[in-house]
Amino acid sequence: MKFLKVLSLVLLGCIVLFFIVGIFLPKTATLEKNYEIAAPAEAIQDKIIQLYENHLWPIWDSEDTSIVFLPLENGTGYSWEGPTVGTGECIYTLAINFTIHDYISFNGQELAETIWRIDGTDPVVLNFSIMIDAGKNISTRWTNLFMNRMIGDEIDKLIKEIQATVEIPN
Repeated sequence: MKFLKVLSLVLLGCIVLFFIVGIFLPKTATLEKNYEIAAPAEAIQDKIIQLYENHLWPIWDSEDTSIVFLPLENGTGYSWEGPTVGTGECIYTLAINFTIHDYISFNGQELAETIWRIDGTDPVVLNFSIMIDAGKNISTRWTNLFMNRMIGDEIDKLIKEIQATVEIPN
């Protein structure tokens, strides 16, 4: 009985600590990366648009096999629904200057904004930036601490795939 009491107090202390520390964590987190790609800007933009057509973050396909993706009526994004990841929407827009913006919402709350900016001619510099706004969500604030490890590695992998398909050999 004494063991359960001590265990309960330790668990309660951990939960209280999780919330108290979480309150003081930053509400937003930003990840920025730059990549040099030896390919025309149009080819890189086309590959990024293909990522959106294939639901951009392929990690979701492995986490929740019952997730359902639906294209948006305007054709510039998609929505999803699944028992593990919940519901959400990704809307992207294309700018004249090879810039792609997307806005991601989960369960009706805007959460993230991603910007892909393609600069230069040859080689092209692809600037990637994502900003996640946790707001009052304590667990998302904790997740933001590990954003580079969680999202950065996935973006590096996606960019390597783009480079392999569009780069012009010397």
